Amino acid sequence: MSARLCLANAHKMRYHNYMDMQCLLWLQDIRMGRGQFIENLLCFISDTPIYFIVVLALLYSILDKKKFSNALFCYIICSTLNAFVKITACVYRPWIKEPRIVPAKKSLGSATGYSFPSGHTSCAASCSLGVVSQYKDNKVLVILLVIYTLIVAFSRCYLSCHTPQDVLVGLVEAAVALTAASALAKFIQKKEGNDKVVFVGATILFAALFAYIFIKPYPIDLDAAANVLVDPKKMQQDAVFDFAFAIGFIHAWFLERRFIKFSTDKLDAKKRAVRLLVVSALALIISLALYPAAKALFDKRLAKFIDGYLLPFSSVFIGPMIFSKIERALKW
Repeated sequence: MSARLCLANAHKMRYHNYMDMQCLLWLQDIRMGRGQFIENLLCFISDTPIYFIVVLALLYSILDKKKFSNALFCYIICSTLNAFVKITACVYRPWIKEPRIVPAKKSLGSATGYSFPSGHTSCAASCSLGVVSQYKDNKVLVILLVIYTLIVAFSRCYLSCHTPQDVLVGLVEAAVALTAASALAKFIQKKEGNDKVVFVGATILFAALFAYIFIKPYPIDLDAAANVLVDPKKMQQDAVFDFAFAIGFIHAWFLERRFIKFSTDKLDAKKRAVRLLVVSALALIISLALYPAAKALFDKRLAKFIDGYLLPFSSVFIGPMIFSKIERALKW
């Protein structure tokens, strides 16, 4: 008996939902009968939300600091909520619950962590809603982002990475995050010093969330050979990254707000180019040098923390500090 079949039979009453699994099997039959082009295309689109975050971080420095800061707040609130629900619910991926489900091979690299809710969907939706909330009058942009979000959501089921309920809850999370981000923006603007409240409150909150990751119990199911089917340590990695990214952004946002105070008003081409170069270079150094080194030296969860914290911190604080000094030195 295979490991998948062992788990599926042992926990059918607890996990198996006939309708959602039948839906995935139906989509799987369509996918396998359509050839590789559509599958590969949806795999590519499905993995684009991570690049959406990168675009938001770049536009924060070169287009509109306030609007894209608000959009990034929407994303980090959503990713925090998503990570918390994932490690609380601890729902296994569809192919673990149902042995007949075969996910698209190219999608497996990014299908990490637990299944419920869909992180890709919540990321695409929160980034899209964050931008739409700042550019409500741009109807073309709104339509394109709505279509994009729906395609990402559908692709997660089509590729057998998530169930319909995973995707639907991911969309709900994004809507909740948008409401929370809007309320947070109003709170920050209401009174001078409220940014410090956010800074301190968020630091305490995320300290508690990191403790929660490592203290809470996780399900450990074994196959017929007594091997662990889903390693909780691997499941913790995504939550560590998401929480680290969120608190790294908030720390950087607060420090930039207090000490750098750069502006995106009336930027010319040379300023945009320098800013883009500085922020991109820092991101590449972290992704291609620091993170691989951290993985080689430390536990992968610590490496994920370093990567998650430094990426937003470099984009929102270190990068602006560097390009602000360059602009002052060149008297731009």
